[in-house]
Amino acid sequence: MSYSGRDRNPNRTPQQQWEEFIIELSKRKPQPPKFYEVIKDSRLKSIDTTSIILVFSTQEEVEQANRQWQKIQNELPSNLKRKQIICRLDIPEEAIIESPLQVLKFEELDKDAKDIKLVLKDVKQAEETCEPIYKCLLERIKTLAHETLEVEFPWRLRVGGMRGFQDLLLPALHPVYGVPYIPASSLKGAIKAWAKKNPDKVKVADIDRTLGYLEGDEASIGTVQILDAFPTQPCLSLDIANPQWKWEGEKVKYGAVPHHLLSMEKPKLVIGIALTSRNLKHQDDVQIVKQWLQQALLEGIGSRVSTGYGRLNFDTSLRYQSQHEFQLWTQGMYGFEPPTKANNYKGIPEFRPTAIRGMLRYWFRAIALGIYSPQECKTLEGKLFGTLEGKLSGDVKPRAIEGSYRMGVNWQEIKGNGSTIPDFYKGNIILEAKEQQHLELIEKILQLSSHLAGIGRGARRPLHRNNGRLRGCYWQLSNFQLIANTEVWQQHLSKINNLFQEVQAPQQSPRDGEPGTPKARYQDVLNENAHIYLVPCSGMTHPRSIRDWSLNGSTLAVLGQALELLYSSNRYKGERETSKGVLEGNPWVGGKLEIPSFVVIKSNFPSDKRAYQVVTIFGVNNSDRQLFANELKKLNGAILVYP
Repeated sequence: MSYSGRDRNPNRTPQQQWEEFIIELSKRKPQPPKFYEVIKDSRLKSIDTTSIILVFSTQEEVEQANRQWQKIQNELPSNLKRKQIICRLDIPEEAIIESPLQVLKFEELDKDAKDIKLVLKDVKQAEETCEPIYKCLLERIKTLAHETLEVEFPWRLRVGGMRGFQDLLLPALHPVYGVPYIPASSLKGAIKAWAKKNPDKVKVADIDRTLGYLEGDEASIGTVQILDAFPTQPCLSLDIANPQWKWEGEKVKYGAVPHHLLSMEKPKLVIGIALTSRNLKHQDDVQIVKQWLQQALLEGIGSRVSTGYGRLNFDTSLRYQSQHEFQLWTQGMYGFEPPTKANNYKGIPEFRPTAIRGMLRYWFRAIALGIYSPQECKTLEGKLFGTLEGKLSGDVKPRAIEGSYRMGVNWQEIKGNGSTIPDFYKGNIILEAKEQQHLELIEKILQLSSHLAGIGRGARRPLHRNNGRLRGCYWQLSNFQLIANTEVWQQHLSKINNLFQEVQAPQQSPRDGEPGTPKARYQDVLNENAHIYLVPCSGMTHPRSIRDWSLNGSTLAVLGQALELLYSSNRYKGERETSKGVLEGNPWVGGKLEIPSFVVIKSNFPSDKRAYQVVTIFGVNNSDRQLFANELKKLNGAILVYP
């Protein structure tokens, strides 16, 4: 006899209905059906129009219930009867793993940047639950592989597509497990790319024999296979690419375009290497491929290697290299979460090597556009920094071309608080280049820029305190500091000019190089309308010696003569809105929010202890900037060293 299924209380939950059904079974005479023992402790997890899902505490119970499903189906009351009965193991809610890939799959997106940021945060949060997956995958790799290689990246790693859902820049997510990884094909490709550059260390025939090949209709399985590499623990991190200057025709226009993305932060991965079924004679091939892989990874893997991403350590692999010890005090360097009004100006600081590369590129263009035509500048820029629009002989379509130089940074940090204690970083900037002249040119640009401006946020002002917060930054290279001397400066500028011409002789004349207006801001160019002044600042205090920034951060000893002059008049300082909602300042001199100033001021503390500031004014043919230059020249000891 079956349970009638008459619903005596329609407000009961499905679980309550299921419990009543179990009780009803227990009272059957002369005895409950046999499947009662199987389902008596089960729980109804969910029910919809087509299926009912039951959960059990053990896998054995699940299997027994699956064998009895037809008898259970026959006895179900009409209000619970469905076409399908699904039996599962009861997993506690806290143990449920949410795949990052599933978060993306079911998320409705639009093109609003805030919406994309929320989705990326959800993906990161989902990946934080994936530790059991990583443990499981690690065990599988150790089981399947004949050899493993553990690698640890000191900063960030980006592997995968440049685009994803709604133009999100996504890392490669495993199609089954949904977690970030390095595909075996990428690792194999890295070895082959390294081998091409090092024909003296490995023969192509050996690569083909061990890793296999596919050329046209011909293909061969190798003796060794490389497995997909997975992190050992959650590591997805919110990240940003924020290009600010972009070529438009013959000009480089300012306009920050933040792209929010995800990358792996300080990941540790395990790479498995296994023999294939073809390998009967070459047992040593696993060790050989492991050595190749170690060498290949020294050159970095993934995208943006030249900016510090995907560097396994700070070993160099290009022929010419140099290291430059630096120290940096700053208002803060930020990535995905900068300080804004929305977060009460409490951003998440992060040292980013990309800021140094961005600074080098900016000053490269500032000098090169004063020497070359825009096209010649663009050609040399692509040769040094790489380009996505390059063409080699025979190319019809543009292609990505690797630059001659690349950079790595190792550093230590002491975090400040943004208002009374600056963030402090120190370490080494590692420059590498394929050609000696290219390395020398980048070195000279690095040295010059360390005297002209800062790095990252607040780069155009010396570190000081203004309106209750720290502003600007100060940095120095330990192995190179120019003194405030006209001859010394002009010799250095002349060396840079000569190096540019040795690397690439100009064939055409440069354009006007006007920096534009506050509404249409263009690349600053060191030409006849750009002036560089050295302003002695006796008594100026080095940031390391300032004990109380709230007390001393806005005094002359910190501001220096040049910044105090800029702040002395609304005709010079940057435009901003006062507490009364009134705009004051001059965007044509000091810039304004999200528009770079036309005046760059940098404090310098050379070894001769005669501190000075360097003031660079772009487009000095503007009347307000000319007026500021005239006032600057009146400061005690100020000298013009360029042009």
